[in-house]
Formats: sequence, structure tokens, C-alpha cells
Amino acid sequence: MADILKSLPVEVVEQERIKGAVLSVYFRWVLIFVLTITLSIQLISGYKVESVHSFVLISIYFLLNVGLWLAIRKKYNPVYLGYLSAILDVCMITFHLYYSTIQYDDIALTSAATIFLYPILFVLYTFRLNRSLLIFLVFFSLIMFNINYFNSYFQHPEIYSNYLSTSPQSHIFKSIYIFFIGFLCVYLQHSISEFILKQITQADEKAKSDLKVKIEEQKNKYAQELIDQEKDQNKRLEKEVKERTKELTKANTQLINLQKENLQSQFDVLKQQVNPHFLFNSLNVLTSLIKLEPDLAEKFSEQLSKVYRYILENKDNELVDLQTELNFLDAYIFLLNIRFVGKLIVNINIPESRRRDLIIPLAMQLLIENAIKHNTMSKSEPLNIDVFIDENNFLNIINNLQERPSQLVSTGVGLKNIQNRYLLLNNTEPKFKKTETHFIAQVPLVLE
Repeated sequence: MADILKSLPVEVVEQERIKGAVLSVYFRWVLIFVLTITLSIQLISGYKVESVHSFVLISIYFLLNVGLWLAIRKKYNPVYLGYLSAILDVCMITFHLYYSTIQYDDIALTSAATIFLYPILFVLYTFRLNRSLLIFLVFFSLIMFNINYFNSYFQHPEIYSNYLSTSPQSHIFKSIYIFFIGFLCVYLQHSISEFILKQITQADEKAKSDLKVKIEEQKNKYAQELIDQEKDQNKRLEKEVKERTKELTKANTQLINLQKENLQSQFDVLKQQVNPHFLFNSLNVLTSLIKLEPDLAEKFSEQLSKVYRYILENKDNELVDLQTELNFLDAYIFLLNIRFVGKLIVNINIPESRRRDLIIPLAMQLLIENAIKHNTMSKSEPLNIDVFIDENNFLNIINNLQERPSQLVSTGVGLKNIQNRYLLLNNTEPKFKKTETHFIAQVPLVLE
């Protein structure tokens, strides 16, 4: 146990020892109170001489405990004070049993009450977290217990030899019993010290973990500031592009108009593809997973790379087949499920025979992101998104309406982007409709 206590902070060990000392002081107050009540009843019952003797001992015990109490209140708990209190407790019990034996009861010092008094001291001193003191108390109690008994035995052997329960053999067994209780208390004290060490170690680890979390929060704060700066720059860039676009619209030729629309469409696609919020949130999730679930973090990073690889590889393509788009969507939905655990349910029901049909790239991702942006979700009320093909060859993406209470004004950039890209293909326009309970997006498929 000494090694364990050395590994603990000195102030912590001293604090626990003070608690044990306080416990022993208050135990003596309780003991003095109980004995006073008992002796008062004994005095009323007619045992005057015995009661007066006991009251004298209790008075001395009371005064000594007052001194110990004052020392503990001032947090004065040197090593010698623990040994002094142990000697005081053992001597008080031993002398009382000795005096009771020679004056009133010939076998008081070897009665069952004796076996109870010494071990209760062992339990009490267990909480002082001082193994040397506890071992001293055990052996000192055994020495005083045996001196008391054999002194009386050699003076009056006939009294103690008449019954097996008072014989030397029985007394030796009682001594072994008391020693066994003392051994258990030493082991208990060792276990308590280990428990305290474990609690302090866990508290230290938690403090370090909290510190890491605070550092990560600070990093995230700085990252958010950088993102805000980037958003401001994007706003200025968007403003400049809009001003330039407004100037270009003055041209009357269809070629210039088509070029303008194409550039605007590409800009909108790029802005949706490189969404800083999605990237920032994904990196936040990845940071948390690295600490908590490294294997899942590895898979998360793989899916994130698939998403951005698809964006880079298909940003210039006019059309992709449904199977390619669905493969990308699987990776994207995986990222969303990690971020919104149990809050988002995406049901995709597209037969294998239709997966060679063509669609503009990122259309499905934009519509799912649009649903997440404008609706609330929780585990009790998840956002449900159904994806299927109807009889008119339209890809339907339908979500239940759970609109945010403080809904921001929608710019409609995502939906407008999809419409413009289909117009450039001279294809059927997509359809968007909102009912009281659902938002319905219908995107035309191009048959192979």
C-alpha cells in the first residue's frame, strides 16, 4: 500500500487521512454517548460503585477526545498523533476490562464483548490509510488482550479452567480470531487505497480528455472563423459575378446569352459541389470518430474521398448513368448517416433494369441536400426521403415536410441549377411541387 500511496498526490493522501481521523473522533463521541446512556441505566438499576468507576474512565476518555478533536479541526494530524490515539483507545478498553474483571466480573476480560471491542477499533483505523498504524494497533491490541488475560489467569487459574470458553486454549483461538479480523482490515485498507488511486487516475484522464476537447473546440472555432472569411469572400465574388452577368445580359445575340447561362450554371454547380458547410461538418465528424472509433473513421474518410472524387471526375459531364450516380449517392448517404444518426432515412427503390438510364450528375445529391437544409429532423421524427421511378420515366425524390421554425429565405440556387442544366440539354423540364405534407421533386430520365 505504501507504493500506492506514493503514487497519489500528497495533499490527496493527507486529505483522506484527515477524513479517517475525523471519523475516529466522531466514533468516540458516539461511543461515549452510548456508554453514558448505558451507565446511567446501570446506575439507576443500583450498580453505583461500578457505574462511578466507569464514569471516571469515560470522563478521562472524553477529555482526551476533546484534545484530539481540536487538533483535527485545525487539520493537525502528525504521525505520532495517530499512534497516540491508538494507544489511548486500546489502553482505555484494556483497563476497563481489567478493572471490571478484578472488581465485579471474573471473566469480563475474555467475554464475547471483548472480542467485539478490539475489532471495531481495527475497522475504525482502516479508514486512516496508514498501514503501519493499523498493523501497530492490531499487534498492540493482541499484546494487551493477552497480558490482561494471562495476568488474571495465573492469579486465579481455577476460575478460568472450569469452562472451555474461558480456558487458555479458547483464549488463543480468540486471539487468532482477532488477528484474522485485523488482517482483513489491513487488506481492506489496501483495497481502499487502490480504489482511491483508480478514481484519481480516471479523474486525471478525464481532465486530460476534457482539455483535448477544449483544444479541439478552439481549433473548430478558428476553422469557423476561416470559413466565415471564406464565405465573405464568396459573397463578394458572387456579387462581382452577378454584376458581370448583368452586363453580359445586355448583349442581344443568342450565342452570348447561351454562354452566359452556361457560365452561370457551371458556377452554381461548382458552388454546390464545393459546399464549405458540408466539408466542415464532415471534417468535424471525422475528428470525433478518430478519437472514438478509429475503424469507422477510416471508412468515413474513404467514403468522403469517393464523394469528392466523383465530383471532380463528373463535374464537366452532361449526363451519367443511374448506376454511377447511385454508387456516389451510397457514399454520400453513408456520410449523412454518420452525421445524423437515426434522424435521416433514405429509401431507394430503383430496379436493376432502369439503372442504365441517364441523369445529370449530382441532381439526386442536390435534392437530398435541399431536403436536409429546409427541414428539421430528430430520432423521434426522422426525415424520410423516398427515391423511385414512376410510370412517366421521372425520377421521384419525395420527402416529408418538417419545415424549420425560423426558415431562412431560400435562394432556390439548387433547384434553379437543375432546371437550367436540363434546359441546356433541350430536355423535359424537372418538376417541383410542395403539398401540405410533402415536397416532391421529379427529374426526367434520358433513356439509353
